[in-house]
Amino acid sequence: MKSGLPRVPGVKVRMNEELSVHTSFHIGGRARYFLEVYSKRALVRVLKVIANEKLPYYVIGCGTNVLVADSGLPGAVLRLGGAFKRMNRHGNVFRCGAGVAIENFLDEAVRVGSRGAEFLAGIPGTLGGAVKGNAGAFGRSIADLIDRVFLMDEQGAETVRTRNEIAFTYRSSDIGNGYIITGVSMRLRKGTSRAIRQSIERNLAARQKRQPDGYSAGSFFKNPPGRAAGELIEICGLKGASVGDAEVSRKHGNYIINKGHARAVDVLALAEMIRKTVRMQTGIELEAEVRLLR
Repeated sequence: MKSGLPRVPGVKVRMNEELSVHTSFHIGGRARYFLEVYSKRALVRVLKVIANEKLPYYVIGCGTNVLVADSGLPGAVLRLGGAFKRMNRHGNVFRCGAGVAIENFLDEAVRVGSRGAEFLAGIPGTLGGAVKGNAGAFGRSIADLIDRVFLMDEQGAETVRTRNEIAFTYRSSDIGNGYIITGVSMRLRKGTSRAIRQSIERNLAARQKRQPDGYSAGSFFKNPPGRAAGELIEICGLKGASVGDAEVSRKHGNYIINKGHARAVDVLALAEMIRKTVRMQTGIELEAEVRLLR
């Protein structure tokens, strides 16, 4: 039976799309359907078709912080574009679509002189993904900025949750998979463009010193309380350890690098080896920050 997805207005549909080109890891099989969704109306229609056809679905932004299975994904992969990439501002309050790239949001904050989000500099991805995973750095997280989060459930109904109605924890939130983040409202403070730019440049320089080059999904494991995952991995002598073309970075222990031809199974095997070794040598259980999509 043919799917109704290709006939939904406001959506660009690609079939059997290679997902490795859409992820920072450059790993993963094909998606049955890859959808660029350009408006809320189109998203509602897509969700209706998905429900009627009983398709699993996945939402990705820039494809960071995810590892896609080698077998690919059986349903529909959604990426929010068009209206979801718009930004509006009232004073120092920004209303942004979930598809807005963090880098573009910071550029706008610099342009208008709104400070407080500089710690996000260098974090790849979109605001939607950042909100769901409570992205952060330098001791701060995006939850510190949030005023409201705009959501759509699987029936296409919209809802708004305030910051206090969401349980944010370290690199996580209680926004379940039954909801799609469509936008976020964030409150910044008045500053000067020059000082904000200088702060961003300092943060970028600090990240560049410790972050390796190569294909990766960023920090693979969450930092356990009071410790740094990368430090624990280094203590255990795991820098440079590899499975296939997946390798623990020699520059930063909490990065798994795809040297060019790594498969998801290689990354998962290496990650499990890291977890077991760290647990045996330190008694600490590492938890993955990167999400596996399968």
